[in-house]
Amino acid sequence: MRIDWIEDLVALLDSGGVADAARLRNVTQPAFSRRIKTLEDVLGIELIDRSVKPSGPSTVLRDRDAELRKLAAEQRLLLSDMRQEQSSGLRQLVIASQHAITTSMGTQIINSVAEPSRTHIRLRSANRDECETLLIRRQAAISLTYRIKSEPASEPASFLIEAVIGEETLIPVCGSAHAANLIARFHDGALRIIGYPADVFLGAALNRHILPPIEAQCSVSVVTETGLSTAALQLSQSGLGVAWVPAALAQPDLARGDLTNLGDTLGCIEMDIVAQRWATTSNLATLDAWSRLVREM
Repeated sequence: MRIDWIEDLVALLDSGGVADAARLRNVTQPAFSRRIKTLEDVLGIELIDRSVKPSGPSTVLRDRDAELRKLAAEQRLLLSDMRQEQSSGLRQLVIASQHAITTSMGTQIINSVAEPSRTHIRLRSANRDECETLLIRRQAAISLTYRIKSEPASEPASFLIEAVIGEETLIPVCGSAHAANLIARFHDGALRIIGYPADVFLGAALNRHILPPIEAQCSVSVVTETGLSTAALQLSQSGLGVAWVPAALAQPDLARGDLTNLGDTLGCIEMDIVAQRWATTSNLATLDAWSRLVREM
C-alpha cells in the first residue's frame, strides 16, 4: 500500500470526517474524496460510512486504528532513516532488543557495535515476540532475546542464523532493609512478589520455572504487576515484595548493599542472550555489527 494512502487513512481517523481530513492533508475535499474512493475500489473495502451525515470512518477502518497508526509511524521512521543516512553518510542499523536486555546491557551493546564503524545505531526495545516480528519483517537487522537454558532450544528458521552472545540470570531481590521480614514471612507460609504479566517473557518464565515449587510451599500474593524489570526492581527496593530481575540490572544496587539476592532461597533462572539475523544479508553495517557482537559481548 502506498505511503500517502496510509497517511490519508490516519488523517481520516484523526479528524473523524472527510472535510477535516482533507484540511489535514492540505487538499480540497473533492480531491480527498476521490482519493479515498480510488483506494476503496483498489482494496474492495468500504473506508467511509456514507450512511450517516456527516460521513466518517467506516467500522472496518476504525477497528484497524492502532494497526494503521503503527504502520504509518514505521513508514515515517523508515523514510527518516533513509534521509538521515543520505545526508550524514552514516549507515543505519536497527537492533531489536528485549526490554530487560536494553535496560541492563544497552550501553554495552551500543559500545560494542558503534565504534569505530560509521554506523548510526537505533536500539528498539520491545517484548520478545515483537523483537522476533521486527526481525522477520526486516524492520530490524538484528534481534537480541533471552532463551532459558533449561528449556530445549528450537532450531532457528532456515533463513536466520543465531549466536549465543552472553549469559544472564534472573534473580529474586528485595530491599536489604526488608529482606529478613520477607523471608520470615515466607517461612511462615506467605510470600509477596512483584509479578510480570503472564503474556510477557519474564512472566511466562516465572510461571513455568519459579512459582510452581514456591506455591507448593506457601501462599504467594502478587502485590502488583509490571511489564518492565526496571519498575519491578524499584518496587522491590521499597519492600513491597520480591522481584525477579536480570542480575546485570541489579548488580549496582547489590554491590552497594541496597538490595539482597534471595536466589539461594527462592530460586533463579539461567538464560542465554541470543542474537539472530537474516542469513542472506549482504548489508555491511549488519555484518560488521554482527561480528562485533559475537566477538565482544
